Amino acid sequence: PKDLCGGFMSGKLRIGALGNSKILRRFIQVPETSAFGQIDAIATRSKESAAVAKENYPDREILIGYEAALVHQDLDAIYICLPAGLHFEWAKKALEAGKHILIEKPAVLLANEARILNEIATANNVLMMEAWWYRFHPLVQSLRQLIHSGGLGDIKHISSSFSYINSDPMDSRWNPDLGGGALYDMFSYHVDFLNYVMGIRNQDIDLIQAFARMKHGVDASIAAELITQNGVVCNFMAGLDRPSLCKTFILGEKGSLEIPHLRIMPEFKEASYTHFSNLGMQTMEFSPSNAYGLMLDAFALACLEGRASPVKAQDTIVNTELLERIKAARDE
Repeated sequence: PKDLCGGFMSGKLRIGALGNSKILRRFIQVPETSAFGQIDAIATRSKESAAVAKENYPDREILIGYEAALVHQDLDAIYICLPAGLHFEWAKKALEAGKHILIEKPAVLLANEARILNEIATANNVLMMEAWWYRFHPLVQSLRQLIHSGGLGDIKHISSSFSYINSDPMDSRWNPDLGGGALYDMFSYHVDFLNYVMGIRNQDIDLIQAFARMKHGVDASIAAELITQNGVVCNFMAGLDRPSLCKTFILGEKGSLEIPHLRIMPEFKEASYTHFSNLGMQTMEFSPSNAYGLMLDAFALACLEGRASPVKAQDTIVNTELLERIKAARDE
């Protein structure tokens, strides 16, 4: 494994963040309670943004220019929370600088970019991990175990919706040059859920139909139907312009599941899903759990101990392949 003497001495992986995004505000609270990772520095694009970051995070080292984090000798890893359209450029530079990377979803916009990053990470003996934090919540782990153990039997139908109203015209999600749009920002959750929880990957999909409402050059909302080789019908919706909704339904030959909210934010006090079967209805409830912190610990431990990435690079590749196909179907 990569030599991380400083990380072992401090007992924590030392992380530098690229960007001062909204998600960083949520994420930076995690290391206060994390046993294995800490964000020591934040790199910003300009003096002006550095001043804002210093005001928001007075106890962190603030760097001007993203390159400063890549050459920082006291940082073991880089957390990339820039707009999606900038991910590939800076992930590539970070890996080439010998840093581990935790990269916000979607990690990249093209499958070939994911392949290139994986090759560089392997060559430089560093770890690349897409930040699918929701995977680490106990609710999602329970769902995955139930599905993979055959608890629902053969799956027949999956439907899921994820939307909210984004009224900020300056948000990068409305900028096509920065990888904006509901497909990349939110539909990517549907794609990873198919892969990780349901075990349905790009190569399993036979037919795709997709429809979008475009605004400012991006898909403000998108709906798609995917049909697998085994006849599983999947209906998904994602939107930046619709009232808040995040509901999932799964139908199998032995029963069904209703999940009222899959994106379980740390501030949510309750998490549950309901399992319907011939035996009746059972609601599974879960205590508050910070999935961001669980993800950070998994990433940091993998880096410090030379383990494989908790989110495999191959998952990023096949997810992006499917997103490319959905985008192509949208544009037909």
